[in-house]
Amino acid sequence: MKISLPTKVAIGSFVIAGIGIFVISFLSYSLMVDYFKSNILDNLHFELMQDAKKIKEDIDRIRYDEQLIINDDNIKAFYRAYENKYHYDATTNMTLNDIKVSLEKNFSSLLSHNSAYFNVRLIHADGQELLVAVKSNDGVVYLKTQEELQNKSKRQYFQKAVQLRPNEVFISKINLNREHGQIEIPHIPTIRVAHPIYFNHKLFAILIINANIYSLFSPLKELHDPNKQIYLANQDGYYIYHPDSRKTFGFDLNRDYKITDDFDLSKDRYFKDDYAFAYTKIYLNADQYIILALTITDKFLLQQSKEYQQKLFLYMLLISSIIALTLLIFVRYLIAPLLTLTRKAKDIANSDTGNVSFEKVKSNDEIGELSKSLHTMLTKLQESKKEVEKKVQERTEELNKLNENLEQLVAEKTKENITQLDLLQQQSKLASMGEMIGAIAHQWRQPLNELSIAIQNLKYDYEDGLVDEKYVDEFIESSKKIILFMSTTIDNFRNFYRTDKTKEYFDVKEAIETTVFLQQAQLHNNNIEIEIRGESFEVNSYKNEFQQVILNLINNAKDALLEQKIKDAKIIIEIKDKTITIKDNAGGIPADIVDRIFEPYFTTKEEGKGTGMGLYMSKIIIEKNIKAKLHVTNTQDGAEFRIEFNEN
Repeated sequence: MKISLPTKVAIGSFVIAGIGIFVISFLSYSLMVDYFKSNILDNLHFELMQDAKKIKEDIDRIRYDEQLIINDDNIKAFYRAYENKYHYDATTNMTLNDIKVSLEKNFSSLLSHNSAYFNVRLIHADGQELLVAVKSNDGVVYLKTQEELQNKSKRQYFQKAVQLRPNEVFISKINLNREHGQIEIPHIPTIRVAHPIYFNHKLFAILIINANIYSLFSPLKELHDPNKQIYLANQDGYYIYHPDSRKTFGFDLNRDYKITDDFDLSKDRYFKDDYAFAYTKIYLNADQYIILALTITDKFLLQQSKEYQQKLFLYMLLISSIIALTLLIFVRYLIAPLLTLTRKAKDIANSDTGNVSFEKVKSNDEIGELSKSLHTMLTKLQESKKEVEKKVQERTEELNKLNENLEQLVAEKTKENITQLDLLQQQSKLASMGEMIGAIAHQWRQPLNELSIAIQNLKYDYEDGLVDEKYVDEFIESSKKIILFMSTTIDNFRNFYRTDKTKEYFDVKEAIETTVFLQQAQLHNNNIEIEIRGESFEVNSYKNEFQQVILNLINNAKDALLEQKIKDAKIIIEIKDKTITIKDNAGGIPADIVDRIFEPYFTTKEEGKGTGMGLYMSKIIIEKNIKAKLHVTNTQDGAEFRIEFNEN
C-alpha cells in the first residue's frame, strides 16, 4: 500500500509527540496524586479541628447551664433555709421543702430540654446527696426520694470537686456510669462537670451534671459519611468511642483495645495504604485530655485519580492528534509545489509529442530550482523535436528527387530514412524521460443575614433564659438600625445621580465603627476578627455613601476569607493621614485580574453569588461623589484597598 510523504510525517510526529506527552503526563500524574493526598490530609485536619472545637463548645454548654442554676435565687434560698434551724428562709418566706420543689422543677426542666443530660445532683459538702433528678433511658424524668439519696464522699470525682475554689470547674474522666457501685446496663458513657457552691467563703455544696457523651458531642451525632470514621480515646489510649462498640471502655470492661494498636500517634496526620488519618488532643483540664481522631478512606483519592487518568488520556489523544493534523497540513503546504512538479513530470513522460504546458513554481528554495531545471529541459526537448521534424522534411525532399532516378535507390533510401526516423523518434522519447523530485442587592445581603441570624438566635436565647426586657429592647434597637441602614442604602442608590444631595461634616472613624457594628455578629460567627486602628478625621461629604463603600469592601474581604478557608481570618481597618486602608489575610487577588476588578459586571464569584457591580459602584462613589481616590494592591498576606482623601 502506497503511503504519501505527508501521511508518513504525520504518523511519525504522532508517535513522537505521544511518547513525549506520555512521559510528561506520567510525571504530572505522580505529582497530582501527591497533591491529592496532601489536600485530603489538609481538609481532614481542618474538619478535625472543627470537630474538636464543637466538643469543647458542647462541654462549655454544661458549664454554662450549671452556672445558670448556681446563680438562681432558689439555690441561695435553699442555702439560707438549710442553715436555718427551722429550715425556713425569711427572704423568700418559703420553707426548705417549698424551695426543694422549685429547685426540682428547675432540674427536671434542664434534663427535659437537653437530650444528653441524664443526671443532675446537688451534693452537700459532706458528700450526702441533697437533690437528685434522673432521666431514664426512655426519656422519663423523675426525682429520687429521700431514701434513694446516697453518700458520694468516697467517689473520686466528689473528692476532686470539693477541693475546687470558687468559680473553678472540675471535669471528670469519661467512663461508664455506675449506680450503687455497679456499671449501668445499657452502658452510658458519662462525663461529669462539677461546680462548687460557696456562701460566706465556705463550701456549701457541689452541683454536678452527668451527660452521655454519645448524645452530647456534636461530631458523633453529625457523622453521616460512610467513608469517614471518628474515634475518641482517653489519655491512656483506651477507646471511649469506636465504630465497633466492642472496643470501647476497655479500662472498665477488662478489654485491652487502645488507639495506639490501630494508629501511629507519632504524627498528627498521615496517609497509609487505603485511608488518611489525623488526630488531636482536646484538653478538659490542665492535665487531662481526650484524643480525637478522624479517618477517611481512599475512595475519594481513587475517584479523583481515575477521573484524572481518564482526562489525561483524552488530553494526550487530543494533543497528539492536533500535533499530527497540524504537521500534516503544514507538510502538505510545504511540498504542494513538489507534488505539482511530480504530476507535470508524469505528463511529460506519458506524452508522445512533448507538447505539455508548464508554468514555473515560484519558490525561493530547492523546489524552485528543480522547477527551473524541469522547465529548461522541456524547452530543450521541444526544440529538439523541431530539429528532428526539419531533418525529416529534408530527407523527404531528397527521397522525392531520388524517386525520379532509381526505384531501388528510393527503396533503399526510404528504408534508411525510416530507420533513422524511428531512431530519432525513440531518441526523442528517451530524451523526454528523466528522474524527477517532488476572551443593589449585594448591599442588602449582609443586613438581611444579620436580621436572619438575630431572629434565629432569639429562639435559642429564649430557651436559654436570656430573653428579658433589656434583651428585647436591644434586639429591637439593633434591628431598627439594620432596617434603617437598608432603607438608607436604597435611598442612596435612588439619589445617586440627583443633584439635591447635601454634604455634611462627619467623623470618618465613627462612620466606619457604625458600619462594622452592623456586621459584627456575622463576622464573629464566621470566626473573622476585625480591628479598627488609628486616629480619625472629619470630612465634608456624603456620609451614607461613604458607609456604603466601607460595607462593600468589608464584605468582599469576608467573602474572600471564607472562600479561602483562612484559619486566623483578620480584617484590619487603619486610618492615617487622611487615608483609610482595609486589609485582609485571604492571600490576595490573582495578578491576572487585579486590574479588572473595578470594571462593571466583572466578578470572580459563582453564578448567582455576585453581580460584578459592587466594586465598580464603590469606585464611582469614592471618586465621583466623594472626590477621593480608591486603589487596590496585593500585600504579602492579602488584598489592601486604600481610600485617599484630597487635602482641601
